[in-house]
Amino acid sequence: MDPNQPLEPSCKTCAFFSEAILKTIRGEPVDELIIRLVASFDRSCATCKYVLDHFAQVAPLSPLRPTCPMRLDAFPQKRFFFRTGCGCWDHSAYHLELLPSPELSPSSVHYKTINPEKIDIASLKQWPEYCDEHHENCRPEPGRGTVENITLIDVQEHCLVKFLVAPKYTTLSYVWGVLPDILETRTSNYASLQVPKALLASDVLDRLPKTVQDAIKATQEMGERYLWVDRLCIVQDDEANKAQQIASMASIYANSQFTIIAADGADANSGPFGVSSPRTFSVKPVLEFAPGCQMRPGPETEEARLFAPWHNRAWTFQERLLSRRNLIFFRGSVIWQCKTSIWVEGVAGEPDGIRFDDAWRTEKRRPAHLAFDNHFMLQLHTPKWPDFKQFESLVRQYQRRKMTYQTDGLRAFSGILDVLSRTYQGGFLHGMPNMFFDVAMLWEPQSGSKPRLVAPGNTELLFPSWSWASFQGSVANNLSDHTFGNPPSVDLIPVVKWYNVPPDKPTSFVNLIPHLHRMVRQHSAENLDVSFFDMVAIDMSKIAVEKDKWDTLLHGSEEVEPFVNYHLTDASGKILGRLKVPFTKEETPLQGGEVCECIVISEGKAFYSRSKALKEVYLPEWGLIEETREVEEYEFYNLLWIESREGIAYRKGSGTVWKQGWHRQNPEVKNVILG
Repeated sequence: MDPNQPLEPSCKTCAFFSEAILKTIRGEPVDELIIRLVASFDRSCATCKYVLDHFAQVAPLSPLRPTCPMRLDAFPQKRFFFRTGCGCWDHSAYHLELLPSPELSPSSVHYKTINPEKIDIASLKQWPEYCDEHHENCRPEPGRGTVENITLIDVQEHCLVKFLVAPKYTTLSYVWGVLPDILETRTSNYASLQVPKALLASDVLDRLPKTVQDAIKATQEMGERYLWVDRLCIVQDDEANKAQQIASMASIYANSQFTIIAADGADANSGPFGVSSPRTFSVKPVLEFAPGCQMRPGPETEEARLFAPWHNRAWTFQERLLSRRNLIFFRGSVIWQCKTSIWVEGVAGEPDGIRFDDAWRTEKRRPAHLAFDNHFMLQLHTPKWPDFKQFESLVRQYQRRKMTYQTDGLRAFSGILDVLSRTYQGGFLHGMPNMFFDVAMLWEPQSGSKPRLVAPGNTELLFPSWSWASFQGSVANNLSDHTFGNPPSVDLIPVVKWYNVPPDKPTSFVNLIPHLHRMVRQHSAENLDVSFFDMVAIDMSKIAVEKDKWDTLLHGSEEVEPFVNYHLTDASGKILGRLKVPFTKEETPLQGGEVCECIVISEGKAFYSRSKALKEVYLPEWGLIEETREVEEYEFYNLLWIESREGIAYRKGSGTVWKQGWHRQNPEVKNVILG
């Protein structure tokens, strides 16, 4: 069937929706509830059948029921979306976007004809050219500087070239995978790969991954000369070179003209299909809801249900975030993403003469999941002042990603930390922001997480037990949203002065200024007085490490996998708090009545009037303790459960305890060193 021949309607349902579509096109008001039950869709009608089949494909395990309502969202900006309106969790998040034909809406974003077998890379040159000319936000930041001591691939001479100062270049983000005899730069072949045409030699080309070959071709056809690819531009067995390049990762990606993202495929031989080999690309059919009302389904967007291995890798997470602009090869098509727009092959946009109406961003009813605006952008913004909620969100997303070597747990995030360090006074210690150290200590591993160990069967951690990097898998800082709200539903007060005591360096403060996060939280970027960032010099020789508080009278109960959730009780069994501890098969959970050692790390006050979820979810002991059950403000301590080995305390879990109940236990005072 010719996809450009419209699917003829044959039912009243299509006629009903076409009336709303045409009214929207003409600028006339439409009913907000443009709904028909699934039962009214006629499978003998080609248009109805296409809509139903689309939702059956995106949610195969949760088919639509006849009573499910199907809603058409029609926006004044000539944007149209079919959505399920029943609230069923398994398919309520999915949608079908409809693009009006140029005849219906000549001034809006609409579809255009493309070659279904081959990507015309040369025609995509207009994307970076238009962005360079019209997008001020996408230009390099003033004073960012240049990349020095970098090796690049010359795509004209097909060899490596070393530069003291980098010229214009592109970068590649892809999945390595596990391939035998893959080409990589080593000290033994570095010189020979710098010879012109070296990458075209048969013995070299046979080992050059297809993805890299296609990236070289795409770079050349896009009018650029140089390309950076990690496996070739980093000398893999030169540890000094590797360390220098990893330390420069943020600059390398941020200063590139754009990053070519090979999002399809599971390894480096998958290649961006359509560059040098045929692609699998299904042209969307034309849907005719009524004579003169032709629509075409919108392109597929990057959503979790479509994610490829590239979307699940830790290194690729920061590569995309650090890049100013991306050329994404995804599911047989190409997407351009910059800080201002997203354009999709097959959909006309600004470079094609279309003027996108941006007014919807100020309206209450705003379209979502658009392939060609910035709703789905994955970007790293550098705020004018520290944004801990942004940092916590980045950690949470990053920790869900996979990596081959757990030793890369922080290296694959180092470029992001490098960017954030411009705002975070004092930088980061093992991934933890110094100036928000007290808040950052409240992270908790989520379901499926497990410790990053030196080796299987070994109990030694790769990273300090107090850092989120000590776990692989999702982590969350559930109290941070409440701490940094406006107004906050939790006031967090630091009670410990933390010091970094490395074996071969001077002792230094970790949390630079007590209560600093409260000062930042209460100011906006416009009126923030940044003078408090200037630290007074401190004579470290006159500082005594402040004592931490220990409790030897708290006991545990209640086990729930994959975590052990304990009620903290006093000697009489009265509940005082709770502990949440990751569950591992190698360890036996504490039995009821056992003693554990806990230390206070910060003090908090929670306000029920500002968030009822605190009492019901995050501070469960609040409603279980007789003395606090009815109070509107709950005072508590944040705790770490620790295990001491050879004078070093290691974090085993975290929790909260009623402040007054803690003091009733007459806690013992000791010096504590956290490892």
